[in-house]
Amino acid sequence: MESTTVAVDLAKSVYQLSFANRAGRVQVRKRLSRPQFEKLLASEPPTRIVMEACASAHHWARRAQAAGHEPVLLPPHHVSPYVRGNKTDSADADALVRAAADPSLHPVAVKSEDLQALQGLVRIRQQYQDTRRARINLVRGLLTEFGVVLPRGAAGIVPRLRQALGSLPRRLSATLHEVVEEIAALEDRIASLDRELAELARERDDTARLMTLPGIGPLTATAFVGAVPDIHGFRSARQFSSWLGLTPRERSSGNTRRLGAISKRGNVHLRTLLIHGARAALLAARRRARSGKALTRLQHWAVHLQDRIGHNKAAVALANRMGRIIWAMWTRELDYDSAR
Repeated sequence: MESTTVAVDLAKSVYQLSFANRAGRVQVRKRLSRPQFEKLLASEPPTRIVMEACASAHHWARRAQAAGHEPVLLPPHHVSPYVRGNKTDSADADALVRAAADPSLHPVAVKSEDLQALQGLVRIRQQYQDTRRARINLVRGLLTEFGVVLPRGAAGIVPRLRQALGSLPRRLSATLHEVVEEIAALEDRIASLDRELAELARERDDTARLMTLPGIGPLTATAFVGAVPDIHGFRSARQFSSWLGLTPRERSSGNTRRLGAISKRGNVHLRTLLIHGARAALLAARRRARSGKALTRLQHWAVHLQDRIGHNKAAVALANRMGRIIWAMWTRELDYDSAR
């Protein structure tokens, strides 16, 4: 079958395929099982395989590359507007054909197994942290019902929780004791992952380079490298910052330009880490200014911006600038130079 594009709607066990010619017209539609799809990749002549960048997409993209094909991964939220009529597997595959013909859509770079493993570690740590937070809030809420109010903050929470359980009824305290021990186990797992990520960050050149920027530690550096397989896919620093959701949302018409708050698009986890790092860098710059020490150009700009618009807005603005600096350091393979 002579086709220049094969669009694949991925699933767990059943795959819907649309075969399109050079003009972008769908000629054949097929529904294949997983083993059948594997055989097709091995037998089909080299062609362009279009998929959404969703679960298992990077795995199949690597398999397609090994078979001599050209995999193209498209962002799912950019493909959905091309779906016509009712949403079915066949309509989704046809939408991929139409989306692949749009030159304004930028494909997602295919991740290697190492980068996907690195991102997996970051995601596991994030899940551990979310679960720990949920368990702490559960125990805090139940203790409040019995008049036990603990100080704010999660640092050193396990010993305080163990001590507070003694004032509860025996039937409840026995079960809550298991929850508290789960919190302690989660803290040990998070600490173990932190050590592993710190070791990985020191071993890789790209993560070590990113950590030269104040406010970027091993967790943020590994999260960025794991989530962005090809930094050169972003044409400019502003495009990278926009992908992080740190540029203003725009609602303009005619000669009137309206800029609002940041768009908050893209990867929420990366944006959160970057803003937290900016807060830490801003606090360090403020302490340095109060002690009378000389500030770098970036610190001088951030401190004066904080005086003018407040700490929170200044932290977000600093995160925006840090995102652009990360792009410049990463693409040019340079360490951070505070004199620039």
